[in-house]
Amino acid sequence: MKQSTNRLPRILLSLGLLSTFVSALIAAEFLPPGHRPKPLGIHALTNATVIPQPGQSLNNATVLIRHGKIEAVGKDVAIPADARVHDLTGCTIYAGFIDAALALGTNSGVALDTSGSEPIRFASGNINFFGVPGEEKDPGNAGPGYELKRITPEFRVAATYRPNAKTFETMRDLGFTAGNVIPAGGIMQGTSAFVQLNEANPNEAVLRADVFQHIVFDPTTKDDSYPGSLMGVISAVRQTFFDAQYYAQVKAAPDKARLEFNPALEALQPALKQDAPVWFEPGSILMVDRAARVANELKLKFVIYSSGQEWRRPELAAATGASFIVPLNFPAAPKLPSDDDWLDVSLDQLRVWDWAAENPAVLRQQGREIALTTRELGEKKDFRQNTKLALQRGLSADDALAALTTVPAKLCRVDGQLGTIAPGKLANLTVVKGASYFNSEDPVQEVWIEGERFSASEKKEAKKDDAKEKEKKDKEPKGEDTKRVARGPQEDRQVLATPKFVLIHNATIWTSGPQGILTNASLLVNDGKIQAIGVMNVELIDNIFVIDAQGKHITPGLIDAHSHSMILGDVNESTLPSTAMVRIGDVVNSETENIYKQLAGGLTVANLLHGSANPIGGQNQIIKLKQGASPEELKFPDAPMGIKFALGENVKQSNWGEKVNKRFPQSRMGVPTFMANRFLAAQQYLAEWDKFKRDGGLAPKRNLELEAIGEILNGQRWIHCHSYRQDEILAFLRVMESFKVKVGTLQHVLEGYKVADEIAKHGAGGSCFSDWWGYKFEVYDAIPHAGSLMRDRGVLVSFNSDSSDLARRMYLEAAKAVKYGNTPEIEALNFVTINPAKQLRIDKRVGSLEVGKDADFALWTKSPLDNTTLCLETWIDGKKYFDRSLDAARTDKLVKEREALIAKAKRLSGDKKDSDSARAAFFRRALETAKELEPVHCLDCTKIGGQP
Repeated sequence: MKQSTNRLPRILLSLGLLSTFVSALIAAEFLPPGHRPKPLGIHALTNATVIPQPGQSLNNATVLIRHGKIEAVGKDVAIPADARVHDLTGCTIYAGFIDAALALGTNSGVALDTSGSEPIRFASGNINFFGVPGEEKDPGNAGPGYELKRITPEFRVAATYRPNAKTFETMRDLGFTAGNVIPAGGIMQGTSAFVQLNEANPNEAVLRADVFQHIVFDPTTKDDSYPGSLMGVISAVRQTFFDAQYYAQVKAAPDKARLEFNPALEALQPALKQDAPVWFEPGSILMVDRAARVANELKLKFVIYSSGQEWRRPELAAATGASFIVPLNFPAAPKLPSDDDWLDVSLDQLRVWDWAAENPAVLRQQGREIALTTRELGEKKDFRQNTKLALQRGLSADDALAALTTVPAKLCRVDGQLGTIAPGKLANLTVVKGASYFNSEDPVQEVWIEGERFSASEKKEAKKDDAKEKEKKDKEPKGEDTKRVARGPQEDRQVLATPKFVLIHNATIWTSGPQGILTNASLLVNDGKIQAIGVMNVELIDNIFVIDAQGKHITPGLIDAHSHSMILGDVNESTLPSTAMVRIGDVVNSETENIYKQLAGGLTVANLLHGSANPIGGQNQIIKLKQGASPEELKFPDAPMGIKFALGENVKQSNWGEKVNKRFPQSRMGVPTFMANRFLAAQQYLAEWDKFKRDGGLAPKRNLELEAIGEILNGQRWIHCHSYRQDEILAFLRVMESFKVKVGTLQHVLEGYKVADEIAKHGAGGSCFSDWWGYKFEVYDAIPHAGSLMRDRGVLVSFNSDSSDLARRMYLEAAKAVKYGNTPEIEALNFVTINPAKQLRIDKRVGSLEVGKDADFALWTKSPLDNTTLCLETWIDGKKYFDRSLDAARTDKLVKEREALIAKAKRLSGDKKDSDSARAAFFRRALETAKELEPVHCLDCTKIGGQP
């Protein structure tokens, strides 16, 4: 018994030890033979400089980690006896860096081929054609989803995520410990997933699924599927969200309508409820503005992926109120074979190169939060060097650190776990050997991810020999080359004078109104409106802006009824026969040099039209050429709505090549048939809305195409129809009359002289070419007398440009009516002033110089119909936007800027080995200037790019 009594405590003690041991094994996730045991879970990182968050610093501090989380941080942290101690004397510890735009090439879906041998689809019980949105023969991708195959919001990166060991090692070497993996491909691409960069299995690595719903303004299409233009992309995004709103209504009222199974629309519900933010990737500064406006229209929470071009219009970036994810893919100046090769480099390309490193600072100066990303870097190793360049150009170290930690954590909604070094947060840390990450000579020594240590790769460390470090330093900008030489584009677009009162006296005034031509007359402007006009005595008052126009002529600002000059991207959404839903107003280009050049020709108003690829094209936008204004500010306030229609070879796809989307119609007779179809469909649509307003119930699903056509039926939107042949003109007018629609204008209308009486009877205007003919088969019967002949038969006639170059000389186009048609001079000028104003229904405000109208006018050296006249000044709303006397100085300033930039680029190019992507970025044209010629252009000389 005594022996038994002595053994009992030993047995109990052994059992207690065994229990402790088993518990420890379970906590450590006991692994089977052949696997290394997991390291101890308690670590003390001591004697380091700790940066808990931007703006804070703790010297000789300790970070205590327990089982993947931070337990304590500070100078007097008690180190447990079982902790593994890491002496980091001389090191700096940051919260682990986060990349909010980690691209792993994740695809958003595989598109199906929707082409087929049957180009037309008739839907039973309704009137629809294949090629109209929503009526595709095999819409979208495999399985249920949205009808447009590049719209896949249901795609989830989290569902297909797998770690990429090579990429993650590279990211860790740069100090990154976590990232938001973004989808790729398409327009509405799906949701991103936030992951740890530790190569754990996906279940453990994914910290947050469905971070952002990604929308990219990418019109790229390989198979002619809708949308194929920038304006089409924006329209498709709008329509998809409206469809998602309708889906939610049906879901909430299942007794009212059958709910279709649509995972795409289901996936958008969190965004519509503002439970999930939307990521917009606009691609240019003007599209940054448009993305914000679309987001606000749809009431979305959103962030913006920076285009790198926000320096062009920083006030537009500020107005978004959004946070920006900013890539550091700065272009690199190339080494060109000869000095002559630099002649082909535009000033704008040089400005893009010189401004690039300053763009992050510009965004911070505008009060925008930024998160930095390695995305788009051809060589990830350039990230630290480019960050240093951004610091040299005004970005503070605290802002840069926030852009790598607190800001991306907040944007990705993981700030409760990451972004700062604080108790309770995950132990993600970046350790730099030295005083600062932003000193590129201080290497990243290691990173910690959820308490697991990853040292810098041996491969990277081996590369850091003295010779290569010296070479790297030799290539860095030094001294003056760290400063920006480029000026901002807006510096050349300032309003030149903004007086309250303007008095022009001693002038010959072509009023284009009831007063006709006045000699030795005066024009008085007050607050942008014409206060008085005629022969009068005006008492001069203080602060009045006086122009002595002795021997000079004044005309109303000229108006172009058919322009494509100020449009971003393609002017055609050519993929469908009806694109009434797309809007030129979404893609107005305020940055184009065409505005300045056309102001120099006295032009003040332009009607921006969709192209002529479709029977029913897109919605137009009337603008005033107010240089320096934003796209929204360019828009003519309260101008009546319009839309582009077209007839002839273009719409039936003649000469479009072999690889053409064989959509309906393919013949001239199919065009009026298709138009009648869409008008009938719009009538049905309007009837559904009338029934809803009368009887209540479930609101019909919005259809942007039919809404626009319905506005035509209701007399709210005017048709501007591209037309050539007399037979098609008559057929078109008859179809419109059958729907009681009055046409606004027939554009080009080259055979309009043959049916002038019918056009006049209908009441349509004729906006003609002055003397273009013979450039394709259907215009062989065109004559330069057409405009004058139609005017003689009672048609309201204007001359248009349809050309950025011709729009600079609309006054000479008007003079051709005198030469060819013997039109009286006063009537000829009306072709480019009051007549287009009447056609566009804006004549109550512009087109003639009359009391109460907008003070839009041009000052000329001679008669505006004299082929040697020059426009001296152009005024809009009583403000001076062009002055020829200042043009030479403007050109000289641009030439000198370009020369200085070339000199700087040559100094910094040398034999530097930049990545291919960085060199390619140098030659890439911005969307706003992609179609421009060299903007350094003197109006009174042959200087281009500073060369005679």
